[in-house]
Amino acid sequence: MYTVRLYPERELGPIRDLHGVGGGPVGNNFTYDATEDYREAGIPFCRTHDIEYPLGAGEYVDIHCIFRDFDKDENDPASYNFTFTDEYLKSIEASGAKTFYRMGSTIEHQPVKLYIKPPKDPAKWGRICAHIISHYNEGWADGFHMGIEYWEFWNEPEIAPCWTGTQEEFLDFYAAAAPEIKKAHPTVKLGGCAFCSPVGPLQEKFLARVRDDKLPLDFYSWHGYLHDPRKAKQLAFDAEAILEKYGLGGTESIYDEWNYVVSFQENIEACYDLHHRAFMCSFMAAVMSSLQDSPVDKSMYYDAQMIAAESWNGVFTYAPAGLHAAMRRPKRLPGYYALYTWNELKKLGTQIGAESDCGDLFLTAAKNDRGETGLLLSYFNDDALYNSAPPAPAEFRIGMPGMKAEVRIIDEGRTFEPAEAPGGVLRMEGNSAAFIRYTSEI
Repeated sequence: MYTVRLYPERELGPIRDLHGVGGGPVGNNFTYDATEDYREAGIPFCRTHDIEYPLGAGEYVDIHCIFRDFDKDENDPASYNFTFTDEYLKSIEASGAKTFYRMGSTIEHQPVKLYIKPPKDPAKWGRICAHIISHYNEGWADGFHMGIEYWEFWNEPEIAPCWTGTQEEFLDFYAAAAPEIKKAHPTVKLGGCAFCSPVGPLQEKFLARVRDDKLPLDFYSWHGYLHDPRKAKQLAFDAEAILEKYGLGGTESIYDEWNYVVSFQENIEACYDLHHRAFMCSFMAAVMSSLQDSPVDKSMYYDAQMIAAESWNGVFTYAPAGLHAAMRRPKRLPGYYALYTWNELKKLGTQIGAESDCGDLFLTAAKNDRGETGLLLSYFNDDALYNSAPPAPAEFRIGMPGMKAEVRIIDEGRTFEPAEAPGGVLRMEGNSAAFIRYTSEI
């Protein structure tokens, strides 16, 4: 038997926005609507990358979808196609989430690349982005006042499906375009570049160029697909270290793509299967718990879009279809409850000390000023993929003196259902998660 100990007097700071997601609540060309699900989970940010994959379906978010003819006048509102992107961003706003807008293009896996090439006039590309910001934040071209704060420059420029140019061409691209954007909108947060990892040759060159040329960089964004949740914490420290190395310490660090992957070359189908099971909830809770104890500022799980329902989406899957069933609600998967329970901690507000003598138990606790306490537990080990068996069931002492514990469990047999903890002892299956709310017995 293992023991969980909470230390309410040890206040560690706020619970951070680590339960953001890729994609907004409406998807599959406006046939699925998860607005209420996003609202109930308190999703803080929706990153607009790979929207309506492939190629933005010709209509959504990507710069080439909004500004279709690069030879047109970037100052003329008639040169822009905002129609479906307007509706998409309105749906994010309606869910209570904030838009984290990726400026660039969707990944292209086809042999002939169409839109991920270096633009022939990088400064003009920057001015186009500036007008898009004006449309959504300043009402330009019959636009809105959405107050979108985060604008991300490109995505994964290290790899061929996302950038066909050289590293030097990418650096020159940023150096020409980013100042145009920041000059027009000095108060928004401009950053990037959604690198495949926080550290690498291009990352080193990029941060050196930012430092040497005094280029704008309000946040540094990066990715990391992994199977050990502890690696997420290490990646966050790697990001902090490389920013410090180039004199950019204090720059906001954003981990805006993560998911469970053992290898992109093998076992990917097995990973997809695990994404739809309680395993995924346990993994997601473990990652966010690890990140809470790291220097990262925000994170966004990839991906909550219905286009990824049979692959990367561990949050939702398809609901039974009806005749002309536009805007039907998707079905929640176990992973949804990792986001939901993290939001419960977020609502409580202040992280408190928590520890266990079990090496496979990831945990985060929070309290509010009324003495209510929440605890998220993830009993996780990814040996299941290799050995076809999860960790052995285990018992955990979870009682707090003078407090009543209400438990919800997510495992292979239960999805956020009440569970008993007789005598303050909770039995958990391997690769499961639990949320415990403590209230006074008085």
